[in-house]
Amino acid sequence: MENKNLKIQGIGHRVEEKSGNTEKGAGKEVGVLFCSISTLCALRSPLFCILCLVFCSLASSVFLFLSFPPVGAWPFAWISLVPLFFLLDKGATKRAAFGWSYLTGFIFFLAVLQWIHFVTTPGLILLAAYLALYFGMFGILYCWTSRFPAGFRLFLIPAGWIVLEYVRGTALTGFNWGSLGHSQATCTGLIAVASFAGVSGVSFLVVLGNVMLQQIVLAYFQQKAWKWYVIPMTMVGIVVILAGIFARGIPYTEVGRARAVKVALIQPNISLADAWHPALKSDIVRWQIEMSQQTLSDKPDLIIWPENSFPSFIWELPELFDEVKAFARKNKVSLLIGAVTKEGDKYFNSALLIWPNGEVVKTHSKRHLVLFGEYIPFRKEFPFLSDIVPIDDFTPGVEETVFELPNGIKFSVLVCFEDTIPELARRYVHKSADFLVNMTNDAWFRDSGQPRTHLNNAIFRSVENGRPLIRATNTGESCVVSKGGRVERCVEDLNRRRVLVDGVAVATVTLSSEQTFYTKYGEIFTFLCFLGILGALGACGLDMRKGKGYGDDKKDSTR
Repeated sequence: MENKNLKIQGIGHRVEEKSGNTEKGAGKEVGVLFCSISTLCALRSPLFCILCLVFCSLASSVFLFLSFPPVGAWPFAWISLVPLFFLLDKGATKRAAFGWSYLTGFIFFLAVLQWIHFVTTPGLILLAAYLALYFGMFGILYCWTSRFPAGFRLFLIPAGWIVLEYVRGTALTGFNWGSLGHSQATCTGLIAVASFAGVSGVSFLVVLGNVMLQQIVLAYFQQKAWKWYVIPMTMVGIVVILAGIFARGIPYTEVGRARAVKVALIQPNISLADAWHPALKSDIVRWQIEMSQQTLSDKPDLIIWPENSFPSFIWELPELFDEVKAFARKNKVSLLIGAVTKEGDKYFNSALLIWPNGEVVKTHSKRHLVLFGEYIPFRKEFPFLSDIVPIDDFTPGVEETVFELPNGIKFSVLVCFEDTIPELARRYVHKSADFLVNMTNDAWFRDSGQPRTHLNNAIFRSVENGRPLIRATNTGESCVVSKGGRVERCVEDLNRRRVLVDGVAVATVTLSSEQTFYTKYGEIFTFLCFLGILGALGACGLDMRKGKGYGDDKKDSTR
């Protein structure tokens, strides 16, 4: 092979090596072949180059998928973006960076959200195509940061990722499923960071870990002092985790001494076919009353049924609803149920609290509706959407309801997927909710990865706000999540299966009286990252006016 200059672009610097016949040069070249797409493309045919790029894109997609349920192997998240980074370091144009990153995101979302096909396959494809746009924009941002020194990129790349995740979670009513931090839900020590920076803080750390890992690999094969990258990486990780744990434990605002509430969770496991069968509506309600009866010996303060646990419009079967109220009145117990309510010509997905006197004391209507699940945007402008997703529209609620039990304990309800919306939970805690309840019906998605993915979202709402969260679901997973993010007291069968099983669970839940940093200040960490990116853009613009790219002097010094 002829002697030629091989440019190996790392993170914020370039190294030129002349390939020769020396043993040292050959060894370095072999090592680089395993970690540098640029070198592979320089030495192989265009077809081989394309195959390498496709492999890197596919590898990142697969690693990302494996870190989420149903597999849930969270360590894969810490290497998932490294192949994509090597791909983007090839020196591709912005258009190519967008395209390869978009492909990575499309395959990932198509795989991790595959359970949506139980409802609509065209909707799954359209959703994955939309969500992948954020991966594409990240690819452009990653290439843009190449003009900055390594230290700046260690901040800019993770910051750009979480800003895009935040936009994805808020734009067009928001879609937070598949946020990178959710993959770490079972790592209670790490996710303590969320009490300070939300799930964005965990996503930031995972992306930072990927960036530093790529740098370690490059340094190793370039025969640099790669161990010096490990030391700061480890120190940063330890400091941030300890800071998160410390922040979670600070009682920023004392609102009273710690108390406890005893709750009973009802998981009836009603299939969609049975729920919609007109002849079975009375049987379904009475089945849940019978299950609730099993918990009375434990004297719960509150019995919680799932979302839409009353399988009909209340005004159509008033006698059946009277049976539900009579159960609460007879047994002197508070009961929380889910039902469809109506005001005028508007329909609401609601939670109703029935006190021990048998009266409905307060109703809360779901505020954040499911896109293409509970309403279709632009229905009039695009009638064909109704053919793709044949549903009627619900109306969103407007009140931030805080329920109160007879003993003075307060709680708020997140209906269906509202536990994936961080700001909703934060507002309820701000309004003095002692604990949170998630009522949902995931029967649509059967025994897929969706129930666990949904639970992972709920875990972060607990950690972010330092409040226990109680989940009552139709088919699973019904459980108690402690304020530290531990999953406790689940409904499960003898084989410890939690999905597509029926059962009850009674738990005494210790309530928290503190407000976390996140509850007080919200997404301030994401906002600071956004300001940091704006500052970098400003610095870049100033240098461009001077006729050079930001950091060019620093790059030249490394050549």
